[in-house]
Amino acid sequence: MTQIFLNYRTTDEPFGVAMLDEALSERFGPSAVFFASKSIPLGTSWEQEMFRAVGASTAVLVIMGRRWADAVDEHGTRLLERPDDFVRREILRARETGKQVIPVLLETTRVPAEKLPGELRWLAACQDIKVGFRSSKIDIDRLATKLRNQIPELREAKPPPEKNRSGKRVVRADKIDNNFMGDWSVGGDVNLGAGRVD
Repeated sequence: MTQIFLNYRTTDEPFGVAMLDEALSERFGPSAVFFASKSIPLGTSWEQEMFRAVGASTAVLVIMGRRWADAVDEHGTRLLERPDDFVRREILRARETGKQVIPVLLETTRVPAEKLPGELRWLAACQDIKVGFRSSKIDIDRLATKLRNQIPELREAKPPPEKNRSGKRVVRADKIDNNFMGDWSVGGDVNLGAGRVD
């Protein structure tokens, strides 16, 4: 079931959006994250599927890069000003249906209210979160943790790493090579724990 809908503009930081989808899908499972290019089945009405997914989601992440607010069409009209702009329509649908709307800023700053169309000015007051290029892993982990805390239905796709009594991460060797059974304690040095070699 979709809990996280990724709202984005294809001409604005597409690799950042793909990175978010990959990281969040790995943590919560692919079915928990709606990313249009991945989630819309072949042969279906993509418009119908997108708005269905907005309605089925719990949170809509409005992913904003440096060109998000200023993107224009072939006539020079700013896309956000157009009533038929899908980014705008998805955000408004999320607002109308009471979804959590969370701006995610990719290497950019918050868009001021005066730069947004009247119907979207409330977006400037929403608590946002930043994802930087150099700190992307830490920032996305922080985003995922916040989403997990805010959305009770979200479940981890895989259990967190085991830890031994010292608090260090433990990697089970039987998950790496079936010829060796045991635990490795990973800290500053790698030490062989109790195990058996056949």
